[in-house]
Amino acid sequence: MTQPSQSEYLWFLQLSRDGEFIGTREKPPRRPTLPYLSSLITTAGEAGFTALLTATNYHSEHENYTAAIAALARTAQTDPGLLIAVRPGMFHPAMYAKMLATAQNLFPGRVRVNIVTGSSPAENAMYGDFEPHAQRYERTREFMSILRQLWTQAPPVSHRSELFAFENAVLDPPPVQPIPIYFGGASPVAQRIAADLADVYLMWGEREDMLAERMGQMRALEAETGRSLRYGLRTHVIVRETEEEAWQAAERLISRVDPEVRRAFVESYKHVDGVGQLRQIEMLRGLEEGNLLVEPGLWAGVGMARSGVGVALIGSPEQVAAKIRRYEDMGFSSFIFSGYPHLEEARRFGELVMPLLKGQAGEGARAIHTDTVAPVA
Repeated sequence: MTQPSQSEYLWFLQLSRDGEFIGTREKPPRRPTLPYLSSLITTAGEAGFTALLTATNYHSEHENYTAAIAALARTAQTDPGLLIAVRPGMFHPAMYAKMLATAQNLFPGRVRVNIVTGSSPAENAMYGDFEPHAQRYERTREFMSILRQLWTQAPPVSHRSELFAFENAVLDPPPVQPIPIYFGGASPVAQRIAADLADVYLMWGEREDMLAERMGQMRALEAETGRSLRYGLRTHVIVRETEEEAWQAAERLISRVDPEVRRAFVESYKHVDGVGQLRQIEMLRGLEEGNLLVEPGLWAGVGMARSGVGVALIGSPEQVAAKIRRYEDMGFSSFIFSGYPHLEEARRFGELVMPLLKGQAGEGARAIHTDTVAPVA
């Protein structure tokens, strides 16, 4: 039997409509009502996940902080917590530090924060944020630094710069438990910020050689700063009892992609300036002609109709678990997964994959099959 994994596994709290298909002209049928969000959190906990990510996205049906607090209040203290995403351009850091501290004190141990700089100036503008790339990252660094300062320094705390200013701020009581800061970004400035201020450095799924290269860059920065980071990976997942069934499920997921929806999605690429998002676009561009297999066990079909991370782990339970073990061997210890629809796929992952990761159901090979079954036509 393999040794139980020491990694943490997170799921995704879908704040938009949910369904079995992506890229359709019609909205998916399942609305993100509070009962549904609550059931998704509970189900994820039963499946073995320790927290769920709430994204910040203008096109989501709900504003994520409000939805997160409502869902935390409706679920049990023993249920998973939430990794709440925030864009520094939307809140003053002194206020947001207080908001998160309040949440952590009301729901001890169930609050984490994901700092999102934003990769699309067009989407940022929807929030009233018109800063260019370099200024956004300068603001992100200061935002993160102020959060840490207010959570750890005895009040009152004052700060004055061209970006943010406040005098004699009092954050009392501080968070009852530390609030982990998750942060991602592929540009050199983002990597430096992560090395200086983050607890978990997040990457989107890419080819293993691309991940290893970035991991090496971050390890060098760790050595410079003297800090130690944890590394996280964000992907979708499509797992079924057999590899052939997984491919059938993948093809079904994108079987109703509307050409006009796809065209508008590709058009939106022109407004992206985030390096991580550009890396996803470039990686997927060569796969547009029907070959959506990035490498064994990693499929790019989700990128046909979803921004952000566009790849999914795919295969049988043993294959998916083996791929995750390979990532763990590379140094990843935090994983954020998702699948459509999210409640059913969380349950399926918990039943099929989690026992393998936790050493409860046999050995499971570490090598991904190189003769991966081709997608069903």
